[in-house]
This record gives sequence, structure tokens and C-alpha cells, in this order.
Amino acid sequence: MTDGQIKSVDIQIAQADLKTLKDSGYKLCFAKKVNGTYNVVWQSAEKYLHDNTFSWQPLYQLFGSNTFQGNVNVKVATNEVAVGLGDQATLDKDGNLGEASTGGPATGITMINQFGPIHPGLSAYSTDINGNGSTTPIYVGESPIVLGNDLLTPVEAVQVWFEQDVATGTMFSVARSNAVDIDLTSGNSAVRLYSDGKWSTPKSQALYADPATILTIIAGLTAAVIVHDLATKIASKLSGVYKDIQVSVTAADGQSVKIVYSEKPRLTGTRQTQTQLLLLNPATIDQLSEFALEAFAQLGVGYRTLNAMPGR
Repeated sequence: MTDGQIKSVDIQIAQADLKTLKDSGYKLCFAKKVNGTYNVVWQSAEKYLHDNTFSWQPLYQLFGSNTFQGNVNVKVATNEVAVGLGDQATLDKDGNLGEASTGGPATGITMINQFGPIHPGLSAYSTDINGNGSTTPIYVGESPIVLGNDLLTPVEAVQVWFEQDVATGTMFSVARSNAVDIDLTSGNSAVRLYSDGKWSTPKSQALYADPATILTIIAGLTAAVIVHDLATKIASKLSGVYKDIQVSVTAADGQSVKIVYSEKPRLTGTRQTQTQLLLLNPATIDQLSEFALEAFAQLGVGYRTLNAMPGR
């Protein structure tokens, strides 16, 4: 099962470089490592600024595709199934992916292929630099697999670069030019600066504190729920005055969930002040709890027990 931990990277761009990149039509691109490689543009952004935050959770969807081709958008050919690390799902002889169940190595996601030649693929949930959450492809196997089991191992590492004429979901097989790899296997956040056409780690990174926890909810549900679906339902409600609050969801099993609201990382200036003022209002805790209850209702489940624990 997924551990639900939020990861984030903060991409800072020097003023002169920002103008050069924008004038030449470059997009800010992100990819996630799977099976030791990067081969799909996870997100590409045009409206980037001096300081940009991209975040994600290990919430995945498994699918199959009929092809892998560089510079072409991923074409999902099968149905998609929500999965977490340590899960497996079967692609039957008719080409239908069944629901995920626990099985296979705990560090990966296993496709049991009973169909025939297929390119296994993964999508993952992320929050883009504009604060919008979505689930988009991160990997497609470059060669089709035959009957049997195939292990997909996503790693908490991302690649960041600038590129012209590229879109979210584009496959690639050639190394990206002037890209930076950011490894978050042993940390939850990182900062990189792009200045004079080069990547570096700014010294100011040490000044940032870890995001404060706002509210933790532990709920026993009346029926099983998919962690990915619950997290995306709640995240979609965090807009307006709540846009600088993030949520992570974990589950020991489908009917017992832990929901953690926290500040987004690296808030500064007015945004930091507004969020701190918001947290002083007791109604904020009530509203965040209500968001969780609304998400339960949208997924058609109730709760047997619910414990909400405010805390910074």
C-alpha cells in the first residue's frame, strides 16, 4: 500500500533566464523515475514564474498500452486501476485489468499479464505549479511484455528540464538536454535554482522549515475506499483561501484511513501570513474535517469512528 507521503520540489528561475526561456517558448517539464529510467513527461508548464512548487504523492494507476513511441503522447489502451506499492493487478485474456490486491514485492507494482503482448504503464497523482491536481502518465514500458508477471518500480526521484514544443504525457527515449535529477528517496522536499543556464542548489534551502501539520483525521469507514480516489476528492476542495494547504492520505487497509492536512512547503510573504492567520481560526479545523466527510459521501462510504486531532 502507498505510504501517502507528500514530496515536493521548488524550482527557482533567475530573472534573466526567465525572460530568455519565455521569449523562446520553453516549457518547464517534470518526469518521474520508474524502473531506473525517465520516459514520459509527467507535467509540462507554460505559466511558470520565478518560484514554482511541484508536489506529488505515491498514488498510482496501472494501465496497458499498445505502443511506445518517442515524441508521441501516451495512449492508454486498457482500463486504469488504482494501485499502491506492494499491489498487483491482473490483465485478463480479454484485456481487462482487475482490481488491485496485495501481492508482489513491497517496493513495486506487479502486472500479471494473461492477455499477451502489452506495454505496461503507470500514471501518478501530482499537483502542478498552479496548484491543480491531476493523475497523468509517468511511464510506459518501451518493449512489450509477454504472458507472465512484470514489476514496475517507481522511485521517489524526478527529473526537471526546459523544452520547447512538448506536452504532458509525451513519451521520450532520448536523454533530455540540460536536465537535473532530484532524489527524494531520503527526504520530502528540495530546492533547485536555474541561473545562467545552469542548475544549482541554493544556500537558502537550509532556511526553510518542514511544513507544519494542521489536522490529522483517523477514520474507520463502513466500506473499503481507494486511497487515490479519497486523496484526489479532498485535494480538489483545497482551493481559494485553502489553496496553500495540502493533504496526504494513508491506509493500513481499505476501511481504515489516516488523513493529514499540512501547510504547503516554502510559503513566504503574503501567502505565509494568510495561511498562518487562517490556522488561528477554529473554523478552519471544522471546514477541513467537513472536506473529509464530503469526500466520504462522494465515494459512497460512511464512517464508524472518526478522531480529528488538530496540531502544528
